[in-house]
Amino acid sequence: MEKIMLIAGCSHAAGSEINGQEDSVYNRQQSYGAQLARILGYKPVNIALNGASNSCIARSILKWFQHNYKPNQMEVFVLASWTESIRLEVASNRGFWYNGSSKSADWFDDTTNSYFRINFGWEGGDPEEKELFPRYHKFMAENETMLEIMSANNVLQIQYFLKSLNVKYVMCNAMHMFTLGSKHVQEYLDLIDKQCYYKLNGTKDEAFFWKYRNLGYENPNAKYWHHDETPHRLYAEELYKFIEENKCLHG
Repeated sequence: MEKIMLIAGCSHAAGSEINGQEDSVYNRQQSYGAQLARILGYKPVNIALNGASNSCIARSILKWFQHNYKPNQMEVFVLASWTESIRLEVASNRGFWYNGSSKSADWFDDTTNSYFRINFGWEGGDPEEKELFPRYHKFMAENETMLEIMSANNVLQIQYFLKSLNVKYVMCNAMHMFTLGSKHVQEYLDLIDKQCYYKLNGTKDEAFFWKYRNLGYENPNAKYWHHDETPHRLYAEELYKFIEENKCLHG
């Protein structure tokens, strides 16, 4: 029985820019997901995608299971590493080639190439995107609670999907997910299994990127906001401790 740890997330879960490159085999091998997999004795299968939104992350997990899961041949443990809620993907018939920014992924979900990726800080790379994105940026800035509710539904989608298959998992926040104190968001958070979600009720500063940035860690190789090997190792150790304490793997 092959033991696989499926790692899904955004650029942080992919280990982006650990060595200065946007994506590489080395970066993925040093990512917190891969380091955690080695601690647990699992083979890492890293399908994290640079620039992914939470809906993209959720769909990549569903699609990987659709195309690759063989319950009689493999034991799968899932790390769902969620990104910031204020990201959108918008369906398009145009077609994209996001494979290029995630060329070292162990498996690529082709459906991601059917969506615009709309993140703050990226104004678009061609006239169509530059015309479209500002409208969505305005919407995102004015509807943060709505986007957090959407992210909570992504979490619940994957939670109930994995539980239906009796597949063990752990979830965490690579970036800021939920604003504490919002009654509308809390109605959904109450449904999330906290035993399998590291720092669900944590503040923004407890998410992977912000925690180690605030602790003073800097990556001289990174052009964008990404950590090097040390924060990834430390976060893998945090996740391992949480998994052991909460029996996420063997409970």
